[in-house]
Amino acid sequence: MRIIIILSFLLFGYLGNTQLIDPFGKVVTHEIKLTKLDDGAYMGAMEWTTGGIDSLQRFVVKGLSVKAPVMVRIISKAPNHNIDLSFHKEKWDNVESQISTDGEKFVDKIFRTMGIAGIGVSSKVAGIPYLIIVKVGLQFPSTKSLIRVTDDIEEYNRHLSNLGIATIADTDKNGTSFKNEGIAETNSEKNDNTLTYIIIGLLSLIIVLLGVFLIRKQKSKTTLVLWFALCLSAYTMAQSNAPKSVPIGNPNGDAVFVEYRTSNVANQVPVETVMNIGAADMVVAGDTSLETVLLRMDTAPGVRELTGEEAAEVLRRIKEANEEFDRDYRENMPGEPTDGDQRVPPSDQTGEALEQLRRQVRQLQQEVALLSERDREFDEENQNNEAQIVILCDDIIACTRCLQQWRSKLQVRDAYFQYLQSFYAHEIKDINNKIAWGNAGSNVHGVSAIVWQRILHDNIMPAVRTLKIAYNTKFDEYIESMRRVVASMETCHTTQNPDGRQSRAIKEQAKALVEYYSRTKIID
Repeated sequence: MRIIIILSFLLFGYLGNTQLIDPFGKVVTHEIKLTKLDDGAYMGAMEWTTGGIDSLQRFVVKGLSVKAPVMVRIISKAPNHNIDLSFHKEKWDNVESQISTDGEKFVDKIFRTMGIAGIGVSSKVAGIPYLIIVKVGLQFPSTKSLIRVTDDIEEYNRHLSNLGIATIADTDKNGTSFKNEGIAETNSEKNDNTLTYIIIGLLSLIIVLLGVFLIRKQKSKTTLVLWFALCLSAYTMAQSNAPKSVPIGNPNGDAVFVEYRTSNVANQVPVETVMNIGAADMVVAGDTSLETVLLRMDTAPGVRELTGEEAAEVLRRIKEANEEFDRDYRENMPGEPTDGDQRVPPSDQTGEALEQLRRQVRQLQQEVALLSERDREFDEENQNNEAQIVILCDDIIACTRCLQQWRSKLQVRDAYFQYLQSFYAHEIKDINNKIAWGNAGSNVHGVSAIVWQRILHDNIMPAVRTLKIAYNTKFDEYIESMRRVVASMETCHTTQNPDGRQSRAIKEQAKALVEYYSRTKIID
């Protein structure tokens, strides 16, 4: 029986930490929702109190782009006691990096990731009020050159030859605003809460039935009753408490932000000790159990306002950190804005200026580390020559000016297209991992397997089909939009190529470009 109890602890601990978003509802996570600011950046915040020893409070941030720097900051009202922040990518039991307040009023970290990021908050002292803030900067611009003008006929002919297009002899040398709507909200997001509550109820029922069964089978019921009570109480407590979302108005002047920057709890010495009844703190050793003492702060008496010098120092450091982030990843971000969040090179960019832009982006990529190695596959930009149209022209400046509007439209569509590809690839991979994990977890009990299959077929699979339909629809829209843009480019060179030779070459290159994009469709 002791072995069964120990294995059950290990099993539920494993299930609870194998996914950032737990389909079974065993681990409670809180989403920090982001609000778009007037300057194009995003921001979200929540306030809560620490849970004490062995408690990891879990937050998630969704919809991130690997091209956009993310700053996570925590401000504490009891800087004498450390608050640790751990960062997770796919599993709660895998820590990608970790920072700590280490006696300071606040601490922050900047990183990049694709899709979802997990943030864990922990401290040895419970009851410390804290404010966690997430800010997302502008995205790095695309550096792809989709339309390039050259006066070098050998280079031009090499490009045509590589694409299998007939070259031009030396004597022939002279011869819709599209709004980035992203992926529509899917039923999987709408059904998240319903699915969680259904599975929470299922697991509670299984725990009750398992406890009743074990108690009835055992002569000595003391240990089992204690174990059952601890599991149920810890599970109930985990569901009951929740952080408070902070509206984003003016982060520099709103009362909540000012309060956390300029005040601490009245007494930072833990004044209350209670027995921690968390199941994780019980170690079975014969018929006895070991318990830890929870140190808790009493925040009821109120707060202590920082002195003028103390408050000024905190405000100065936070202001400097904010200004540095805004300057590097908003005000001085290279590239031009689009209707969406993506940025593109200026439409009148020369080859030299484009290379300079690439150096800037590479420097930014090196400055802001990826959260996980798994993000690297979304960080590299494909510079495939198939996805490029080369124009032969004696007057490069005039031709560049003529092509400016088409280049701009094509760059914008490519930026939206690349985000669509990265977003869908990440989402479908994440969903498939969750389904596989759910299938494995449902094998724990026959009842859970039946309920899981019902949820899988009635809720999850229809949501997956909706996601795929949304992706296919948006993919086809972008391809058709690109086709219209490159088809209209012919008018820019008709008068410069009376025999139509280069016009036909442009059409062939445009066809190859669209075919290249079409081949990148994700089939899952």
